Amino acid sequence: MSHTRGLADDCWICQSLHEPAHLVYYESKTSIAKLNPDQLFRGYTFLALKWHAEQLHQLSDRDRKLFLKDMTNIGTALASALNPDRVNYELLGNTQAHLHWHIVPRYVTDPMWGRPIWAGNRPRKRLTQEAYSQLASSIRVHLPRAGRAPGRRL
Repeated sequence: MSHTRGLADDCWICQSLHEPAHLVYYESKTSIAKLNPDQLFRGYTFLALKWHAEQLHQLSDRDRKLFLKDMTNIGTALASALNPDRVNYELLGNTQAHLHWHIVPRYVTDPMWGRPIWAGNRPRKRLTQEAYSQLASSIRVHLPRAGRAPGRRL
């Protein structure tokens, strides 16, 4: 298994970067953003590095800056599109050692306000295909044109 700008066969993030395709709404040279299928937190996005790497400090300065820029672009787009009360950013890697951000718009009305989204049991919320498409479109218009997932009809 190579970790040098390649994909790892035993990493589910590497193997599903573009899946499910209808949730992908942003792609740059460095990363891919897609909606989390669970939308209890409206706009919850998963931003993954496009190759297998496990630690932020192990990226080259250039790649780290680009990855952080993508994270910032997604957070800004979520804030502009959805007007949350807060945007949370988490880069953990404890369960899956592949660099990926959980970018989570938070609202004072959400059931976990004031607590991490991982705390305790919480309900799940799935959307219709049309609702995912509308949500992705509302975020995409706030992203730099170069990163909007080209050719995708969400």
